[in-house]
Amino acid sequence: MRVVIYAQDLSGRNDDGYYTKPDLSSALDISFDPEKVDAFLDDDGEHPLLREDAEEIFRQDKRVTFYNSEGEKIVISNDPSA
Repeated sequence: MRVVIYAQDLSGRNDDGYYTKPDLSSALDISFDPEKVDAFLDDDGEHPLLREDAEEIFRQDKRVTFYNSEGEKIVISNDPSA
């Protein structure tokens, strides 16, 4: 199952991106560091999101939205074209 990732860029380059990964696990590898919490349910970084919780949300909704430590929005969804 291929997934589509939308990644917001707040660096000033306005380089938001869309790209695909072959599966959810490889998509989550980009944003979830096993050594620290760096994914959040909110852009203020007050509500941490664990990888296991992101996986469960995706299983239920076929989509998960979260924010990185920079406040950039990331959306991972099932690729309907695959």
